[in-house]
Amino acid sequence: MISGNYPDAIISTVDRISPPVIQAGSSINLAFAIVVMASYLSIFSSYEPESIIVLIWLTLIGIAYLSVGIYGFSYVSHQPSRSLVTAYFLCQMLMGGVIVYLSEGKGFSFLILLPLAGQSVLLLRDLWMYLPAITSAGVYLFATNAYARDWSVSLATLPLFIGGMFFIMIFTQVAVGEEQARHEVNRLIGDLEAANARLREFATQVEELTITKERNRLAREIHDGLGHYLTTIYMQIQASLAVMPRDPNTAVEMMVKAQNLSQEALQEVRRSVSSLRSEEDLPVPARIDKLLHDGDTSGLQTAFKIIGKPRELDSKKSVTLFRAAQEGFSNTRKHARASNFSITLDYSDPTTVRMTLQDDGQGTNRIEGGFGLVGLRERLNLVEGSCEIFTSKGEGFTLQITIPG
Repeated sequence: MISGNYPDAIISTVDRISPPVIQAGSSINLAFAIVVMASYLSIFSSYEPESIIVLIWLTLIGIAYLSVGIYGFSYVSHQPSRSLVTAYFLCQMLMGGVIVYLSEGKGFSFLILLPLAGQSVLLLRDLWMYLPAITSAGVYLFATNAYARDWSVSLATLPLFIGGMFFIMIFTQVAVGEEQARHEVNRLIGDLEAANARLREFATQVEELTITKERNRLAREIHDGLGHYLTTIYMQIQASLAVMPRDPNTAVEMMVKAQNLSQEALQEVRRSVSSLRSEEDLPVPARIDKLLHDGDTSGLQTAFKIIGKPRELDSKKSVTLFRAAQEGFSNTRKHARASNFSITLDYSDPTTVRMTLQDDGQGTNRIEGGFGLVGLRERLNLVEGSCEIFTSKGEGFTLQITIPG
């Protein structure tokens, strides 16, 4: 029988007993009760004890065996440990052996010990589940020999007991496998639902980020595109009003230029609405040159210089350079009170393009980040570019932009 003196390896294995896959519910308890009751009915129907005391003992031990098999097994299955599992099987084998001995092999008394084989599958793992089953066979062999006093009789009934024991173990293992598969399916379904929930959450986040990026991009396009044209038109009208009393012809030319710029502004709006992008067929140098020519006003001299051989850039980088030139030119006319404004495009470095915008205006000791500067920095971040600002009171303003290219 099972001994309490386990080697270290056995103790380590039994200590890691996991909760049974099939919980000790009403169906298992009912099956145990049916087997025990069927065994007792067969015993009482064919057994005529010589003493009523034997019958009483047989009944009391049967009640104890049934109670421990139901309530004791339920408790052990929920809190499995080496000591509890060992105590449970020792107790049940002892009582089962006594029942077989007192019944003297009448009826189906061998059924009493068979449920322990199924319970060993539920409480133990690997090869350890066979230990209670083998021990039960030994208990049955010694119990039958105790009343028959003939080993041949005991050995004759042993194969039937072992066959029933292994049938129960195989049947229980199949049931455990099916239960494990069901739990695994449920676990996978839970994991899949959790993954779907995370995917929905990620999709929502991506949608929100996409909307935010598009809003920011549209804000930049409105400010850098339409805002530039409106500023230029305003400056042209303001200048024309200033010179109209003394030079009507120049005033008319400025108004005509403002009219042309308003037409271009309308085209810019149409392009933005139709494509949500501002792209031109002209290369960046030509666009900047046209920008300075269209925005030329009295009192501000403009200059444009190219260093190195111009090369094509992708549309995003081209738009970034052009919008930066628009922003710098617009700010100079609005705030700088400058006499000269220049733009330099430097292609001398084969890995970068550098654009420098410079005026000789009033400068400032404090740079405030308005929408234009914020939008410019956002554009530069998208193309991995950078900008530097050099200015001080009375020393003009210089903006230097570098982008890979």
